[in-house]
Amino acid sequence: EFDMGIWEAVGVPDYGFPKIDPDRWYCSSAQCRVNGLPAALDDAAWALKLKKRKDPRGKALIKALSLPQEDGTFNEDPELMQEMYEYCLQDVLVTADIMNRTRLMTQDEHADWLATVEMNLRGVKIDRQLADLAQEYAADEQEAIGELLAELTAGQITKHTQTARVREWVLDRVFTDNESDPVKEAMTVYKKGEKKYSLDKNVRRNLLALIDEGHIVDDTLAEVIQLLDDGNKSSVAKFKRMVNLADVEDDRVRGAFVFAGAGSTLRYTSRGLQLHNMRRDCFSPDEAEDIIQDMVDDYELDNVMDTLSKMLRPAIIPEPGNALIVSDWSAIEARVMPWLVNTPAAEKKLDLFRRGVDVYIHSAEAMGLGPEDRQTGKVAELALGYQGGIKAFQAMARNYGLTIPDAKAQRIVDQWRAANPWAVAFWKDLERAAKLAIGNPGKYYTAGRVSYVYIPELIDGTLLCALPGNNSIQYPKAKIESVETPFGMRPQITALKASFKPKADAKEWPRSTLYGGLLAENVTQAMAAAILRSTIRSMPDVIAHVHDEIVQEVPKHQAGTAITLLTKAMTQGPDWAEGLPLNCEAQILERYGK
Repeated sequence: EFDMGIWEAVGVPDYGFPKIDPDRWYCSSAQCRVNGLPAALDDAAWALKLKKRKDPRGKALIKALSLPQEDGTFNEDPELMQEMYEYCLQDVLVTADIMNRTRLMTQDEHADWLATVEMNLRGVKIDRQLADLAQEYAADEQEAIGELLAELTAGQITKHTQTARVREWVLDRVFTDNESDPVKEAMTVYKKGEKKYSLDKNVRRNLLALIDEGHIVDDTLAEVIQLLDDGNKSSVAKFKRMVNLADVEDDRVRGAFVFAGAGSTLRYTSRGLQLHNMRRDCFSPDEAEDIIQDMVDDYELDNVMDTLSKMLRPAIIPEPGNALIVSDWSAIEARVMPWLVNTPAAEKKLDLFRRGVDVYIHSAEAMGLGPEDRQTGKVAELALGYQGGIKAFQAMARNYGLTIPDAKAQRIVDQWRAANPWAVAFWKDLERAAKLAIGNPGKYYTAGRVSYVYIPELIDGTLLCALPGNNSIQYPKAKIESVETPFGMRPQITALKASFKPKADAKEWPRSTLYGGLLAENVTQAMAAAILRSTIRSMPDVIAHVHDEIVQEVPKHQAGTAITLLTKAMTQGPDWAEGLPLNCEAQILERYGK
């Protein structure tokens, strides 16, 4: 997309380059991603162990030649220009080498990438007034937080950003050598096997939970932790970034989405504005309008930082005369997985959705709980479908405000698996099929609607997972090796882990271990992503998507027709997903939100 912008916006008007049909553009980075490789050129070359690598001098050359000088002119030093030419040439050679060693995108993948380009060019409009007001309120609140921290800590801490000081102050306040102290225990993390104390976002969340549960009774300590969490909310930075990224002519932020950004599943990812990471719990459009008016009138806000974080989504607005059509698939992963399993037992799970049964209540009752335990049933469905154990269940439960002791958590895990034997069998079948494929190159081995085949000549041996609708995901450099597990050394599938970048002095690119639950998660999320991409490709006016949600911007007088068409497309699904019961909730909004 960067090259496309340079060509069309600079090359064509300023240098007479010929215009190129948009359908002819192609992306080598997207090709890397669909091959399960890192997206960045140099990282992909490193992972492939290519002799030709990206020239590290490029950044310095770009800084010297591509940024205007103080007088507005550009440096055109002949020697540096020659170096820049050689740098660019090296990039082309490395790109060509990578493309020749990996498979091209399929026609559908290329069409999905083009649809992403179109969506990125449309962009999303921001409420600049709200974003500016939010930054003003946040700055005042952070100053007040600093003053209160100084008062509570006798001047030891004066800003919420002084993480090291806060950490030492908290540890001194705990004043115990007992490692089982709940505060110390919550702050303990391990990095490369070394024990450290942290106050990152996850640790702060756990500490706040301890406060709520009464395990931290020191009021001053509790208030400092709360202030630290309030001051470090990312909403402030997001509002600032929102303003910086928006086009000054139309207040639209463009280029926010990456096709197949998650290489192991080809799910979209978000960049820049990071729409995917915005808080789901937000104000409704009407609530947001009231808060904006309060901010315009310079009224005080309750719990400023929390309020601002809940205003991020409502900061996305349509153009005057337009409306947003927002529709979200209901429990799509919980539907896709049993559909992929394709057995009578799994079909019974799908029948629940077809009959409109509340699956979370049904799950609770199947585990011997009552309808009042719906939240527990929901956590079990979300946390346990991919072979999660008690730790996964407890971590998910905390996100929903539940604290489940070990014994009860283990009982729920066992009961969920007993009530869903089709899922347990699917984990085993997937792992068995994948191992057989690696052991017998060129032959397909099936588990439900999923097949695996091992291609030795592609990227030092690629395990390809074939999915319905000519969709696929890849595991490059796949092999079976002895891996340490909780049950001792076992033969496991390992493959290159594209999402994890090693240190500069590392000799090998990191690898991940593929077990049944992870394979189930990958194929389920890959199918949900394929359904999303197919729908986006078929619908006009899509400006954004957030996980399982699609956002269109249409003229208000067309909103009724648009919401009907989008609902139909999302509930029918693609032709290749026959038998998959899909459902969605669509609404017309003046602001993005709930």
